[in-house]
Amino acid sequence: SSGINAEYGELNSDKKDKKKEAVKKVIASMTVGKDVSGLFTDVTMCMQTDNLELKKLVYLYLINYAKTQPDLAILAVNTFVKDCEDPNPLIRALAVRTMGCIRVDKITEYLCEPLRKCLKDEDPYVRKTAAVCVAKLHDISPSRVEDQGFLEMLGELLCDTNPMVVANAVAAISEILETNPNAAKQVNIDTPTVNKLLTALNECTE
Repeated sequence: SSGINAEYGELNSDKKDKKKEAVKKVIASMTVGKDVSGLFTDVTMCMQTDNLELKKLVYLYLINYAKTQPDLAILAVNTFVKDCEDPNPLIRALAVRTMGCIRVDKITEYLCEPLRKCLKDEDPYVRKTAAVCVAKLHDISPSRVEDQGFLEMLGELLCDTNPMVVANAVAAISEILETNPNAAKQVNIDTPTVNKLLTALNECTE
């Protein structure tokens, strides 16, 4: 597909702005239904950036094509795992959220370790994003969520000091319980916890 590569030639540019414009062009084409999966390797290379906007665009592309190109998507796993350790909490949250959205079993195998770290992250934004990710992972692989102890960890987040984290943990747990009522045994909820939840939810405006 040399024609397609010529059109998005700036993907390999050393200049950040040109690279970002090229990825935007790819996403725009993808949005109108053009097949730009042939650019998978070039676009994935753009993940190695500390620019949040560029990273978001690349992650969008990955979510879209990971299903049809699972073997190539695996190549991006190392960057996801590295991004889950990034000093910027927005990048950590973005990485764990994106991994949760990529419904490829091979990738979910690699999600467990970063997800475990993000559930205990010092930043509440990362923790609340990780809580939602547990529900997404449960949707793909319930047994993995149970075996890895993620239900217990969600239960612990119910006592988080940040009301938004608590709200997201409640939402994730109720989503999981809808499809898997037996999960309640692993999420220890007692009366003090319930009272605490009600207080926290009252503080939440979202």
